[in-house]
Amino acid sequence: MKKFFYIGILFFVLFTLFLGGCLNQDSGNKSSKDYNWSTMDEGPYNDKVSFATSIDLFNWTDSGRVLAEHASVPGAVYKDGVIYVYFVDVSVDGVPERIGLVRSSDNGTTWSDKEYVVFKGIGDKVPVDPAPFLLDDGRIRLYYFDINEERRSAYPGKENKIYSAVSSDGVNFVQENGVRFSKAGIYDPDVVKVGDTWRLYVGDVSGNRVISAVSIDGLNFTEEGVAYTDGAVPDVYYEDGVYYLYTAGIDISTSKDGSSFSKTFYSFHASQGMVTADPSVVKLGNNKYIMFYKFK
Repeated sequence: MKKFFYIGILFFVLFTLFLGGCLNQDSGNKSSKDYNWSTMDEGPYNDKVSFATSIDLFNWTDSGRVLAEHASVPGAVYKDGVIYVYFVDVSVDGVPERIGLVRSSDNGTTWSDKEYVVFKGIGDKVPVDPAPFLLDDGRIRLYYFDINEERRSAYPGKENKIYSAVSSDGVNFVQENGVRFSKAGIYDPDVVKVGDTWRLYVGDVSGNRVISAVSIDGLNFTEEGVAYTDGAVPDVYYEDGVYYLYTAGIDISTSKDGSSFSKTFYSFHASQGMVTADPSVVKLGNNKYIMFYKFK
């Protein structure tokens, strides 16, 4: 009887140690996801979003204005005379990244207060790197990278996935089924459509290059190859037979076919901060363009 008693005690101790280890492990996981943005030396908490204007897509005049603080990776679209600027927002400690939004109905003279995008049907995804695209029916499709999937992955180098959601009002988005594109190490999607061909550009940050993929429907993209090899974080604008590629820096490259770009001697650097990156270009009217970017 005594023997069974000690066996029971031993089992209890071992079980307690095992449970304690699990709890400590869970606590560690939780601690790593507390999102204490303001205490991080590096990261988007120190980023700000601003904009510049141009009449030729090469030479840019900085506004010197701050549209959003503790914000990064802006993506913009122009719809019915209104500029929608989406960005990654980390202004609140303890809260995962959110997609913030500011709008202007007077071509950037005045701006709305910040609001947050609402997603339906995304499950536990955490959308970042927003890339809005105006569809022919007036809806906005927001391509994004799910950073939560990367955080949960126990396998470094696992494929990163680009998803999309659609909205009629630019604020409330519904998840679209399936994955738009996947590849290890990619971030920062951007999409353009020329004729019947959709092109998705993503940044391979570790390789400091831009990958291109093509589609006939904007939903299923097939990798085309390396479009650029001297920069990442792409934004592509197409006009009059020329693709303009803006990469972190901000360096400007061009292409006739969209599959391979050559760097020009043009670039843009913000008048404030040490880093200028994550560009997003839209057209406001004849020979009038606006580029949103982050700086720190």
